[in-house]
Amino acid sequence: MDTARVYFGLKPPRTPGAWHESPPSLPPDACRCPRSHRLALKLSCAGLILLVVTLIGMSVLVRVLIQKPSIEKCYVLIQENLNKTTDCSAKLECPQDWLSHRDKCFHVSHVSNTWEEGLVDCDGKGATLMLIQDQEELRFLLDSIKEKYNSFWIGLRLKITDDTENDSCAAISGDKVTFESCNSDNRWICQKELYHETLSNYVGYGH
Repeated sequence: MDTARVYFGLKPPRTPGAWHESPPSLPPDACRCPRSHRLALKLSCAGLILLVVTLIGMSVLVRVLIQKPSIEKCYVLIQENLNKTTDCSAKLECPQDWLSHRDKCFHVSHVSNTWEEGLVDCDGKGATLMLIQDQEELRFLLDSIKEKYNSFWIGLRLKITDDTENDSCAAISGDKVTFESCNSDNRWICQKELYHETLSNYVGYGH
């Protein structure tokens, strides 16, 4: 009888896992890192960022230093070309039998003809009939021409009517400028400017 009472006095577990013990819970501050560790981590990140920025800056500086000799070389080449161009300009001279004054060349004809024929002759020489720039230029020509009292056609023509027979053309005689019929026979003075030659020589040098 005693054995039966003991058996029926036992109560079966309500759930199958009631016999198993649950794992112990961790303390609330178990996942928290110490403050000193967090500070060290922040400093490490900041140092890493600073290192990356420094490396980028150094790479840019090295690239600039590498390119600097090339830039200086290009500057030297440009300067040499400019010097060569200047040398070509300095060596320019007027053609033989031409007078040189400042930036112009002058040619005094040895024959006499009409103003129109003088214009054609100058054009064939790559020049035009002289145009007086100032009193100094006129004085230079008068001092350079032996027959200074002869008349010399210059590049000025007065069209009086539609009839070209009545036109008057300018000529220098002595130290004066006079007008006479364009059909008269006079010698003439051609001029051309040196900068045209300078430009053509520079283009030729470039090619």
